[in-house]
Amino acid sequence: MDNKYDKFGHRLALGAACSLFLVFTFVLYAPLKLYLENKDVLWFNFESTLTASLILSAVTLIIFTLILALPKRIVHTGLCCLVFALALGLFLQGNFLNIDYGSGVLDGSEIAWKDYTTYGAIDSAVWAACLAMPFAFWMVFRTQWRKILIFASIGLVLVQAVILTSQISNNSNNLSKVTFEVTRDGIYELSEDDNTVVFVLDSFDNEYLKKIKRDFPDYEERLGGFTQYDNTLASGSGTSIALPSLLTGEVYKNDTTYSSYLESIWDNGTVYSLLKKNDVDTRIFAQTAYFGTEAKDDIENIYDYMDTKVARLSMAGTIYKYAAYSYAPHYLKPYFWMDLDTISSYKSDNAYSLDDAQFYSDYVAKQGFSYTDSYSDCVRIYHLSGARTPYTLTKNTIKSATTTSLDEQIYGCFNCIFSMIEDMKNSGVYKNSTIIITANMGNKELTQNPLLLIKEAGSTKGYQTSDAPLSTYDLAPTLASKVTYDVTNYGSGKTYFDFEDDATRTRYFYLNTGENNKTRIEQYSTRSDAADTEQMRLLDSFYSSKKASKYRLGTSRTFAMDATANEYCIQGFCSTTGWSTALAGPQSQMVIPISSIPSDAEDIHVFFGVSNIHKASNCVIYANGKQVFSAKINQSFSNDGLNFTVPARLIGDDKTLRLRIVFPEISDDEFLIDQNKRTKTFSVQTFKMYTQ
Repeated sequence: MDNKYDKFGHRLALGAACSLFLVFTFVLYAPLKLYLENKDVLWFNFESTLTASLILSAVTLIIFTLILALPKRIVHTGLCCLVFALALGLFLQGNFLNIDYGSGVLDGSEIAWKDYTTYGAIDSAVWAACLAMPFAFWMVFRTQWRKILIFASIGLVLVQAVILTSQISNNSNNLSKVTFEVTRDGIYELSEDDNTVVFVLDSFDNEYLKKIKRDFPDYEERLGGFTQYDNTLASGSGTSIALPSLLTGEVYKNDTTYSSYLESIWDNGTVYSLLKKNDVDTRIFAQTAYFGTEAKDDIENIYDYMDTKVARLSMAGTIYKYAAYSYAPHYLKPYFWMDLDTISSYKSDNAYSLDDAQFYSDYVAKQGFSYTDSYSDCVRIYHLSGARTPYTLTKNTIKSATTTSLDEQIYGCFNCIFSMIEDMKNSGVYKNSTIIITANMGNKELTQNPLLLIKEAGSTKGYQTSDAPLSTYDLAPTLASKVTYDVTNYGSGKTYFDFEDDATRTRYFYLNTGENNKTRIEQYSTRSDAADTEQMRLLDSFYSSKKASKYRLGTSRTFAMDATANEYCIQGFCSTTGWSTALAGPQSQMVIPISSIPSDAEDIHVFFGVSNIHKASNCVIYANGKQVFSAKINQSFSNDGLNFTVPARLIGDDKTLRLRIVFPEISDDEFLIDQNKRTKTFSVQTFKMYTQ
């Protein structure tokens, strides 16, 4: 060997190149590639994987470079050849040599390793060639082998960098995942001293109180001290709009993505931050989808399961074990075989869900509320279904196996509330508690007039009614008034108690509407009675049109609030509810441009995640003019989803799939009416196309 290559600078160059190839291939590229390929089954976010990989890559790159650069001559040469050989083997295995073992990679079922003896022999031969190659270069190309290893290392790193950048870019809209959840911790625990209990029904019109009064003769006696506010205006229509704005006082105006909106409104300065600073134990029991990450800092029952070093290290360890399984030669794979579901152990099994029957059943099983002296002041907000469809409650708050009725649904909801109020009376905390029974929206007209019943702490008066012009935007400042006189920075800046019956006031309401790939939020104002729809004045409309991007096979899209699948909808899809989108009328259509289709693909599999069956209907689906599906869509599709295949030959040179979903039993006359008023058939939550 020429002595000039034994200088530290030359040893450092070769050592750094070989180390970079190994570290980039396995420590950085492998976990990120595997995350992107399995993002639909991994619950933690891409950022946590990227951060761990970058830190570990930087550390291991320095260590390996020094290990390779410090020794001299034959030791240096041998180590560099060995590291390059290992990196090359990992590169080929992870990107080209793996096969489909049929099962066991993610689902935990055993792999029949003995059935792959031939493959194992071929795989081992390739690895042997990789190990021999750099040593052969050293022996044959004595003067050039350094350059060969350096340029090969840098070249293969660049190839992987380009592929990784492209993958991240193609998945940029699907990498953010929520790593926190709303738990049931302390759900039936109140303070012995001071409580503010808020029942927020998902939808319940003020008009329905007439039914409650009619069928519960002791209604006013049970709600002694309450005032019924008939002139209450909701902040918005649609739970995705109405509930977050009720809780925080901040409305969504289509000016950003819905997830970005949630992050911003929970970031800083909410009323719950104020309550936290004043030692008020605050817990909100609503589904996780309505909160931003920072809510965990102020709400006691919101838990971030990635917020501990143990969890983060375990997640990193899991993804690297899977990387080792994927990149290891065949005969070493059994040592790294795993079930990715094991990482779910860091998620709580105590998440809150919108299930009134279960909520009440658990309350009864706990023998009612418990009362503690560990904090003197608490706020509890319970989000319940109310009069939300489908109607499944009986009047005894038991879930029925079949559909019930609107009357039974609302009776069942109030049976639960009455039981909790009676519990508070028997425990002696009722008198000094503030209790609010409201809804995030109504059910009639524009759904703008929800019920609102309030009992102030210390109230001894009988049941009363009021026409004071209130708004659900007043909840946040009302909660703030527990600990401060200055409530101007929260919600409407006015409490529920700041208005007399004869007061006039301009109030605002936001309606979530639109259809297909166009969503629209309409802003209304009124100075009249909240129930008077004719006096609602349209002030502005905030539009969002989803421009169709090219669809990449294997990517999961949603019909939820950020509506990444709705951009392909051109007919027969209603406005999203925030959770799903309903198909309506005699026909629905989607136009889906596809980025690329494998040349050997015979069929493209299409899947719709179905969330709700509104009307069992015969359905015929055409793909580029050819029938590919025919069946009656019934309740079974809510469990299994809607699946069908499209022959790849039907897709033309423009690589565009045109789906026409026809409901023959629905009259074509419905084309003449507003799309959101047509007959709804079923609702969809997710959409995915893939090849085998």
